[in-house]
Amino acid sequence: AAYCKDDTPNACYTDISKEDLAEADRYGSIMGEKALKIMDTGFSSAGPVDISSLTRVAKDDLGLYPQPGKPSFKGALAQIYVRTQPFGGSDKSRNGHRYDSMPFANGMIMAGMSCQLIHYLHEEHDKFFDVCKKFNFIIVRCNPGQ
Repeated sequence: AAYCKDDTPNACYTDISKEDLAEADRYGSIMGEKALKIMDTGFSSAGPVDISSLTRVAKDDLGLYPQPGKPSFKGALAQIYVRTQPFGGSDKSRNGHRYDSMPFANGMIMAGMSCQLIHYLHEEHDKFFDVCKKFNFIIVRCNPGQ
């Protein structure tokens, strides 16, 4: 996996082996198909949600596919960045995203839905949930206890 630790402080999406990435993409595709079946209940989406009011935590979105122009549903993948832990937590790549965020988000995108990557900051609790109300679905990705 491409997560940071003392001996790999610059781990990122491109460090995932081709075999692991193919498997992660396969799982992401399955998640996208399942999510689309769950969400296919008459909702519509004009486009990705404006998330500019939230603080950008990640350094980049390396590996994330482009958002669809007219997504069938608007989604988000919410993450936690633990500021008191090296690299933002034991599950993070060098850019601040969980190492598995891109394959999961890409699965949604490949299924025709948008999937924007956002971080929860407790200082922005109310603002975060105001933005979240604009999504049709939210995937929560965080280690237990964070």
